[in-house]
Amino acid sequence: MVDDVLARERERFLSSGSAPARVRDEISSSWKRCSSWAVATETLAPPYRPDVNPESRLLRAAGPVLDTINARLGELGVSFLVTDTDARILDRRVHEQRLLHALDTHNITPGFVFAEDAVGTNGVGTAVELGRTVRIDGHEHYAEQLVQFTCVGVPIMDPVIRRPMGILDITCAADRDNALVTVLAEQTARCIEQRLFEQHSVQERALLSHFVSGDRRSHAGILVLNDRIQMTNPQAARLLDGVEQPLLWDHVARVLEGCCGDGIVENELPLPDGRAARTRTMRLHDGDQVIGALVEVRPATEQPGASRAAAPVTAPAGLAGSDRAFLWACRAARTALAERSLVLCGEPGVGKAAVARALLRERGEVTIVRDAATVEVQGLHAWFDDLRAALDGPPAGLLLQHLDLLDPSARRRLAALLDAAAARGWRCTATFTSSASWEDAVLPGIDADQVRLPPLRNRLRDVPALVAAFAAPRRVAPEVTQLLMRLAWPGNVGELRSAVTRMLDTATGTAAVLADLPPEIRRAAHRSNLTRFERAEVHAILEALAETGGNKRDAAVLLGISRSTLYRKLQAAGIDLDNTAF
Repeated sequence: MVDDVLARERERFLSSGSAPARVRDEISSSWKRCSSWAVATETLAPPYRPDVNPESRLLRAAGPVLDTINARLGELGVSFLVTDTDARILDRRVHEQRLLHALDTHNITPGFVFAEDAVGTNGVGTAVELGRTVRIDGHEHYAEQLVQFTCVGVPIMDPVIRRPMGILDITCAADRDNALVTVLAEQTARCIEQRLFEQHSVQERALLSHFVSGDRRSHAGILVLNDRIQMTNPQAARLLDGVEQPLLWDHVARVLEGCCGDGIVENELPLPDGRAARTRTMRLHDGDQVIGALVEVRPATEQPGASRAAAPVTAPAGLAGSDRAFLWACRAARTALAERSLVLCGEPGVGKAAVARALLRERGEVTIVRDAATVEVQGLHAWFDDLRAALDGPPAGLLLQHLDLLDPSARRRLAALLDAAAARGWRCTATFTSSASWEDAVLPGIDADQVRLPPLRNRLRDVPALVAAFAAPRRVAPEVTQLLMRLAWPGNVGELRSAVTRMLDTATGTAAVLADLPPEIRRAAHRSNLTRFERAEVHAILEALAETGGNKRDAAVLLGISRSTLYRKLQAAGIDLDNTAF
């Protein structure tokens, strides 16, 4: 009876789009999402991404669990699936031949992606969307081919780093009354999580123990971290939203350096929006070894007579960007430079030299620049002689670029020279290029702070502002900026600037349009989980738009499709040509 009601509700929604009235709220919301994504209901065509790593941590943890449970319970007509966080099936166990045939018929096999926007409401994709256990029975599925199944998806969390690893799904023939399936799915997921916990090192497990203990004792935000791992409870996560782990560890490590013995250090942590947090930090030990720190975090209370509104944190003058992590790094660098020397670290192209120059300009310093890249041409002794001669002049601002090109002995020699210069009033900044999340002291033995700038892939919302700044006084069409926001930019801000420059070199009008984008950028700017065929479709549409100067109607005619089809295919790839709001 319930199944008949569900079937009628589903048919009414699919035919008329009217709000489903007699289904669970989570199913109603899922159906509406699928409808907005134009997910097909009569055909099931999950994208295929076969590059599954059988030696991943998740599969090494899940494999023995699935083997044991499938051997014991597989004859009951249930299958076990493990997926990644993109809803791609990584592994499968199924014993009963009839169920195996049904799963194979509908591509419910490793490599296929069962995300909601690809195949509609289902135990895997909907669990990914909601981030919790989800059960989908029969006609609650969006696609017709899946109504024969009951599916229960349970998120698998890494208990140490507290991040989602994937989904454990149990699928069987549609049976609303089978409550055992949900219990079995949740217990199986917990068994996999236990094996993930056991994979971690003794130190990592010790950190988790300290985190759990601290969270139980305190009502404050609790943060446990070292140079590689960060654990936060909800209070700390909300307060520290937008602050990257390397920047937090930089702050904590500097606090602990000034701590005598194992006492608790109270301090303030500046936040990207101009507020501050009060912190109580203590070292964590595993035996005699320091393994990290535990930090209690609370909002800073107002001081009597203080202004009620904190001054907003802004990027240095002349630099574009409003991302919290970027602003936090700029604030930390600005504070450091007021008192000591500054080393800006980060990946190639993140803008280390630009930030250093801007901070020195803010202070009204005349800036002298020296680049370690010239050592190979000048010779090390001549380079040092040149630098020493410059530092003999009146105190000013100094920018040393590419310290990573100097060996440790040369950097130790440089540190002594800069220490003496700082004592005479020089404001010294340096850049150090590294992809590591944390660096040991770049300039050992000197009073210098190291601040890491975030890579562009972690601050993509700054891309529109950066593009506008690089293109000024000319403009870039909104759809071009959207495409640029879909790229990973391994070369960071420097690579983005180069791409904008190349685009403007070919643009003939006042605004750069899709036709002006280099072909390799257009090809790379689709959503990552598209199939090869879908990628070819998107590429063909973008090429047609390039040929027609961005005219959607002419591009559709050129391709032999309707304009609505052109829009739908681009929107399915995450490209909205009408969205001009950034």
